[in-house]
Amino acid sequence: MHATAGRTSRTAMFRAFALSTALILVLTACAGSVDGPVIEGSRRTDGTDALVEGTLQIEDGCLYLGHPDTDERYPVIWPNGTSWDEDESGVRLPDGTLVHEGNRVSGGGGYPYVFNLGRYTNSEGQELARECVDNTYDEIAVFNSSEDIEVQR
Repeated sequence: MHATAGRTSRTAMFRAFALSTALILVLTACAGSVDGPVIEGSRRTDGTDALVEGTLQIEDGCLYLGHPDTDERYPVIWPNGTSWDEDESGVRLPDGTLVHEGNRVSGGGGYPYVFNLGRYTNSEGQELARECVDNTYDEIAVFNSSEDIEVQR
């Protein structure tokens, strides 16, 4: 009887460990990340309906969208799956499109305040966004993860 109880206890502990490990992996995959100067958004960066647009600028390890109608610029949280392409010195979008400095981009998203980024990226991304913010209202450009980004060269 003790052997069965011990086996059941080990099985329960293994299942709890496996479940918590899987949960951590899922949460980490959804949280976004930082890849070079790219702040990648979480998988749930949808729900805002503003037009995010501007010209890509790179300065001091920060990526910005320069607003077309003002002198303001905004650090960018890109859709989940976006990465920095070191060889091309550009932003690689989830669909494979490469965005270089000087390219104009537009897509659905929003401009949340820098202190309100918890749902958009992980703590590393939030920290980089705070370091890079450089506009009057401390806002960040965030692209929705389920919408395409248009690139004009």
